[in-house]
Amino acid sequence: MKRALLGLLLLMTTTANACPFCAPAETDLFSELQDAQSVVLASKVETKKYKVLEVLKGQAVKGKIVLAAEPKGKSHPKGGLLLTTAAPANLPYWSDAPRYLDPNEVAFVRKALPVTRESQVKKWDFAANFLEHSSSEVANAAYSMLAVAPLDEVQKRAKVPGQAKLVAWSKSAKVPEERRALYLLMAYPNMGAAELPWLKATLFDPKFSAMSPLVGPYIVAYLHVAGPAGVAQVEKRFLGASAPASRTLSVTRALALVGHTSSSQPLRAAARGVFKREVTHATRGPYAIAPLAVWKDYSAAASVEKLAKSSKETWVKVAVIRYFRSFSTPEAKAALNRLAQTDSGLVGRTTDGYRVSDLGIE
Repeated sequence: MKRALLGLLLLMTTTANACPFCAPAETDLFSELQDAQSVVLASKVETKKYKVLEVLKGQAVKGKIVLAAEPKGKSHPKGGLLLTTAAPANLPYWSDAPRYLDPNEVAFVRKALPVTRESQVKKWDFAANFLEHSSSEVANAAYSMLAVAPLDEVQKRAKVPGQAKLVAWSKSAKVPEERRALYLLMAYPNMGAAELPWLKATLFDPKFSAMSPLVGPYIVAYLHVAGPAGVAQVEKRFLGASAPASRTLSVTRALALVGHTSSSQPLRAAARGVFKREVTHATRGPYAIAPLAVWKDYSAAASVEKLAKSSKETWVKVAVIRYFRSFSTPEAKAALNRLAQTDSGLVGRTTDGYRVSDLGIE
């Protein structure tokens, strides 16, 4: 369990340059086009054999017979069969499974291929135009493209679909939760009192799982509308004394996002106050260290130092040391000297303090 929690903590700190709470697919139509050396439209001539009809990218030869796996999806009379390979086109066997595409998907491929050579910003601009496309292949590709973008870049593109569509998609059970999370993050800066009832009803529904990818975005959106009073409600609902860290990391990440970025000083203060309480929790305390360090909150120093003394886990001790490395004060230096009395090697090797990127909220 501790290793699993460490994995979750590392995930929080290694996705800092991506949209928080977003999880792009390992592969999607756009990334397949981008990574391919050759892309063609083909016809199936027999099992696992295909004839190249049109070369869209790379050095493939029209009319050539190539080998590949059996196709994904169902054929469409007015669509096409897409073949891609990450290997040289002259090899007889192509690496990627062919896809049957409908006419709209073929049109997307033709538009997308030039964009694969463009800047990341232009790719995000392109993706915004295909959110919740009628094709699940295209919709997932658009989502995955934006899911790796920083939050501010994601929110800049909210005007493309528009607020009404983003809110409707966020509320729709027909939209996969991962995509709804993205739409909530895009929409919440422009939400107001009218959204409070449905946000509150969903977030505090007893059936709403704390492990849902929607928890973090719902908390951020709800607090944006509800203000400081909502923080205590969120804390009571999701951060009870018996809640394990594995079920609270999305919650505290959402609170870190609010505590760091909200334009409301009272709301920022209320969200930051949660971490002063969390750091005293017997098992969840280590996960509250990074935000407190980034916010230069030394009032938690005694509780943080206590974590190093009570834990045998190296990663916890490292987190504590990094907390004190985040301060250039005699008090922090004295704390490091005390920690060095039992872990001198670890203190010597751990030289970096915490940065905003460690919060995983950008």
